[in-house]
Amino acid sequence: MSTISWTRITVLIDNEPNEDLINEWGLSMWVETPLWRCLFDAGTNPSTLKHNMSKLKIDPSRLDFAVLSHHHYDHLGGFSYIGEEVPNLTVYIPPNSKEKLESWSLKPQIINETKKIAEDAYIIGPLEAWTGFREIALAINVDEIGLIVLVGCSHPGVDNIVLKTLEDLGREIYAIIGGFHKPSKKALDKVAKIVKRIFPAHCTGSNSKRYLIKNYPDKYGEIRTGTILEFSTTNLP
Repeated sequence: MSTISWTRITVLIDNEPNEDLINEWGLSMWVETPLWRCLFDAGTNPSTLKHNMSKLKIDPSRLDFAVLSHHHYDHLGGFSYIGEEVPNLTVYIPPNSKEKLESWSLKPQIINETKKIAEDAYIIGPLEAWTGFREIALAINVDEIGLIVLVGCSHPGVDNIVLKTLEDLGREIYAIIGGFHKPSKKALDKVAKIVKRIFPAHCTGSNSKRYLIKNYPDKYGEIRTGTILEFSTTNLP
């Protein structure tokens, strides 16, 4: 049984626009639970992250930790703003250089295997996409619902991330949210067999979204900059 009774995911940055918010090529999500708050990726531009957090009335000083899924700048760049607002914040990262995050007054912590980082919060991975490049995901275990999995770009394959999550945690996956990096139909079919709800964003691509809408309309969920998803026993998107 989980001690997390709900989690709320706010999409701070995505390619798809929303009124009064700035969208750009990148991804960032704010994760809140009764016990902790996390930033998952930070988009490209610190000014975009700052603007959208302000408009959405999200205070970065409330952060307990952050996660960087991988070291591409459209997920990394906004962390310079976070370093100004929350110096010495721990940022969990896949194996790579720490220098950029350290230069922004943050405390990067390399993850070499699936690990619990907070109450009912787990880093999945790292999974290898190509030689020397790895990516991690974040899984939140919500009581009576299952795992909510956040992914950045899914370079190692969104299906492989789902299977790795199942293998390492052995718990039902309710939802996966984030960039899927133009996955194959076969990969999407694998994910749909396992996951109850699928929320593609960022680099997933319009063709992949259309495939999910056509073949798995009951599982597909549309998200964009500013979308808020709450997962609890009384409210399931």
